[in-house]
Amino acid sequence: MIVGNNSADQFVRRPPSEITFFLVHGNDDGLIRERAGRLAAAALGDNPDPLRLVRLDGEALVRAPGILADEAMAISMFGGSRVIWVNAQGRDLLPALAPLFRTPLQECTIVVEAGSLKKGHELRSTFERLPNGASIECYPDDRRAIASLIDEEARAADLRVPPDVRDALCELLGADRMTTRNEIVKLMLYARGRGEVAAEDVQAIVSEAAPSMLDEAIDATFAGDRRAADKAARRYLADGGDAAGLLSAAIRHATLLHKLRVEVDSGRTFDSATQSARVRIFFQRRATLERQVSRWTASALAKLFSPLYAAANHIRQDPRVAEAASLRALWAIASSGRAGRT
Repeated sequence: MIVGNNSADQFVRRPPSEITFFLVHGNDDGLIRERAGRLAAAALGDNPDPLRLVRLDGEALVRAPGILADEAMAISMFGGSRVIWVNAQGRDLLPALAPLFRTPLQECTIVVEAGSLKKGHELRSTFERLPNGASIECYPDDRRAIASLIDEEARAADLRVPPDVRDALCELLGADRMTTRNEIVKLMLYARGRGEVAAEDVQAIVSEAAPSMLDEAIDATFAGDRRAADKAARRYLADGGDAAGLLSAAIRHATLLHKLRVEVDSGRTFDSATQSARVRIFFQRRATLERQVSRWTASALAKLFSPLYAAANHIRQDPRVAEAASLRALWAIASSGRAGRT
């Protein structure tokens, strides 16, 4: 089954009971995580026992493919269906998944969170053909989807959003679903109790209205300016920023640059590359991103993913090292091959 981007939100709220394998993929990382999370929640139902949810990553499954089958065949200690949520991390998961496709799962749902997979990719095609599988697209929200999110959060906060304010807000959001929703929620909290969201509220609260310390840290990192990257990252952390979030932002940005660089290398212009890759870029960010795409080669960007994912796994295993691991990862990127030129 193929679930298009425009119908995916409705699908993940009430997924068909006969579907037990879900592949959530695309180039909006925040949207992928949100939809994967909703699928997991739907499968767990009214009893979200944490012991019924198992998180695995692609690196672990490449080393030991049998782990997935062992978990899928296990029986919940206190009863109820189980969910296995897999972050593919760009790894080939078919060797781990193939045995399960041939054996009907009992009381188990598998959700695979992947990145951008081109049409015809083996993993994507396999899920599309499975009678009990679904391939769910996740691409940046269009204006209609952003407006729907604004209205949803406004209703929850009992606030009115005038059309001109909604239009202004739509212009600032949409590159990543998680960021979009977080910014809208933050805005609604700021305006709560006043009945209506004003344009001044948007200017004061929504982070895309002005560059954030997180943006500055990531931009300086991929510009090869280690000193500026370190300064902005430390300010971001000192202001309460999350170290794991800093690393996640670096991974998302590397993924975006690699995607655009591959398109440019195929002969496309930068603007054409953004359209082909279905990437929404705010006009304030266009020139910065174009310079970074020109600066880095696709091969140099590809080399960043393994150490970045390793750092992310290290942080998950030991949160105490989150700040140091994130900063070291930014330093390594900024210093890497004269910022990607090799």
